[in-house]
Amino acid sequence: MRKLIAGLCLAATSSLAWAEYQAAVTRAYADTHGRVHIVTADGRDHGISPEKGQNGVEKIQVAPDGKTIGWLVDLWASCCVSYPISFELVVWQSGHIIRRVHPSMAIWSFAFVKNGAEIAYRNSPLHGGWSGECVLVDIASGKTLASWDHPIDENGNDTDDNSDEPGWAKQLQ
Repeated sequence: MRKLIAGLCLAATSSLAWAEYQAAVTRAYADTHGRVHIVTADGRDHGISPEKGQNGVEKIQVAPDGKTIGWLVDLWASCCVSYPISFELVVWQSGHIIRRVHPSMAIWSFAFVKNGAEIAYRNSPLHGGWSGECVLVDIASGKTLASWDHPIDENGNDTDDNSDEPGWAKQLQ
């Protein structure tokens, strides 16, 4: 019985140590078939298959933690345009997609915050003067932590008054 308990304790400790180990990402890119490839320092190439309806990926970024990757998925819009639009933000970590963000409008940019624990993105309509909403999300829980809208004038166009813009939103272009 003691050997069984000792074996279980050793297995649990080994599993926890293995879970803590995550090889740093050395490179992330998309191939011509729309697959995202994430290459880790131990030489593994994690290939992620394209999403259903995907036309491509954009703006692949490695978070400052070196272990979290994000990218925008270009999907065909259902109406009004003849080109694909980024409607999904994907976050990958430790061999798995851990978060998918699907706002109701197109995603134009994103940035990692707090070393990769949070992600900020800017989304807005395809056409019009309003440059949209900036949203901050906790990656682990998916919870929206904050949002900020660009100030607009009486005609719905952006103003140049960004005096109340939070620091995390300033990273978004």
